[in-house]
Amino acid sequence: MALWEATSGTWINLLAVAIGTAVGAALGSRISLDLAQQWRRWLGAVTLLLAVQMVQPLWQQRLGPFPAVLPALLAVVLGVSAGEALALERRLGAWLRRSGTPAPGASPHILAGTFVLFCLGPMTLVGCLRNGALGDPDLLLVKAGLDGISSALLAAGVGMALAWVLLPMALLQFALSGLGVLLAGGLSDPMGAPGVAFTAALGGLLVLSLALELLELPHPSSVNALPALLLGPLVGWGVQP
Repeated sequence: MALWEATSGTWINLLAVAIGTAVGAALGSRISLDLAQQWRRWLGAVTLLLAVQMVQPLWQQRLGPFPAVLPALLAVVLGVSAGEALALERRLGAWLRRSGTPAPGASPHILAGTFVLFCLGPMTLVGCLRNGALGDPDLLLVKAGLDGISSALLAAGVGMALAWVLLPMALLQFALSGLGVLLAGGLSDPMGAPGVAFTAALGGLLVLSLALELLELPHPSSVNALPALLLGPLVGWGVQP
């Protein structure tokens, strides 16, 4: 797979954050809270649409006489149980608050928050793996839209200091896309491999959680559910198209 095909979503994501940061720093506080809320909700609607598309294979794949929704539910239950036991969301937030890198105009708390927003979560993990393994940047394109608007809103308060996040974003997302390429190595049709297709569809459930959060609706923790993606290939080993 060509370099651009495997990493196109990351390049566009980085460009969106860079442009958003520059625009936000230039506009300052002139972006109204009402407009920001409308942007967030419309991004939530688009993310919801994409999540629904991502989970469709769970109804088409089978585990014996049952749809793959059942092993997906098992993976999520086990993953969330592990995430809750490890207190992933709480520990991650605490660690990032302690380790935020100082930058002019931004507190460590803000820097930690931007790292979580732009670098972590199911859209980054699933999006980069899909881009690398399948050459499909769709999820990262939605993330780019979300990140571009979020960076504009944040940069309105902290200025160009927000641009620090571009470095960890690039390192993490290129590494994940490379991992996706390796996982798909030797497969003429990566999406045809049941384990890959099942895990990608399972990631759609985590993206659905994020969409509900953006729409300000009750939602489960997508961070605590991240271990489910590690269990995906194991739980879905017997799933067939």
